[in-house]
Amino acid sequence: MKYFTPLLFLIALSFNSWAQDTLRHKAVNRSFRIDDHSVVKDSTGKQLTYKQWSDLMRTRQYVLLPENMEDTKTAFILSRKDEREARYIKPNTAPTDRVSINTPKQLSPEEAQEQYMASLPKPYESSYFNTGEVMEPFSTHDINGNKIKLKDLRGKIVVLNFWFIGCPACMQEIPELNKLVDDYKNNTNVVFLAIALDDRYDLKKFLKQTEFKYDIIDDGRYIASGYKIGLYPTSVILDKEGKVAFHTVGFAVNSPYWMRKTINEGLK
Repeated sequence: MKYFTPLLFLIALSFNSWAQDTLRHKAVNRSFRIDDHSVVKDSTGKQLTYKQWSDLMRTRQYVLLPENMEDTKTAFILSRKDEREARYIKPNTAPTDRVSINTPKQLSPEEAQEQYMASLPKPYESSYFNTGEVMEPFSTHDINGNKIKLKDLRGKIVVLNFWFIGCPACMQEIPELNKLVDDYKNNTNVVFLAIALDDRYDLKKFLKQTEFKYDIIDDGRYIASGYKIGLYPTSVILDKEGKVAFHTVGFAVNSPYWMRKTINEGLK
C-alpha cells in the first residue's frame, strides 16, 4: 500500500486527581481511537491531512496528544517529541501549577536535561503489575533459539519490554531503549528482554531495517496474556530478587530517566 494501513490504536492514560490536603489519588481511564478519519492539528491549530500527519508519525519524531482529555472523540495535536511539554497535563491545571525550568548557567547540557527529566511527573504506572511484588516467572526461547528462564535471572536486574511491530508508541521508544542498552552494555548484571507479539519471520524482517538492541523474544503473545497485558508498550524492571521495581505503560519522554534511576538503584 502507498501508505500504511489506517492507524488504529488505544491510548490508555491514568490521570491523578489530588485532594487539597491528601496524597490519595484516583485513577481514571480514557481510551482514544485514532485512524484516518481523526482530526489532527499542528501546534498552530492548522488541521493536517491524514497523509501529512501519518508521514510525520513514521519519522518517530512526533507524538499525538489529545486536545481535550475529557472527550474520547477529541481532536489531536501533533507535537515533536523534544518539545518542552511533550507530556499530558492534567485538565484544568492552572499555568502556575506547571513545572518551570530554571536551568542554572553552570550546568552542562546533559545535566540540565537530566534535571528537566527529574522535574517531570513520574511516568504512568501500568495496571498489570504491583511494585514490590515478585513477578510470576516464565520460560521461553529468544528469536535465536536460546532458552530463557526468568527464574534463572535472579541476582540480576531484568528490564522487560512488551511490544509489537504495528504499535506507534513502541516504535517511538525503541531508539531511547537502545541508548539504555548501550549504557549498560559492559554490565552483565543487567539483562534486557523485549517480548514481542509478532512471529519470528516478521520480526527478523523488521529487525533488518530497525535495530532493537534488547534480546528479542518472538511469539510472546501468550506471555503477555499471562500477565493480562492489553496496552503497549509496557515496560517492567525487576530487582535482583525478581520483584517489580518499576513498571509503566505507554511512551513518556522521561521514561528512560526513570528506568536508568531504577536500574542504578538496583545495582547498589
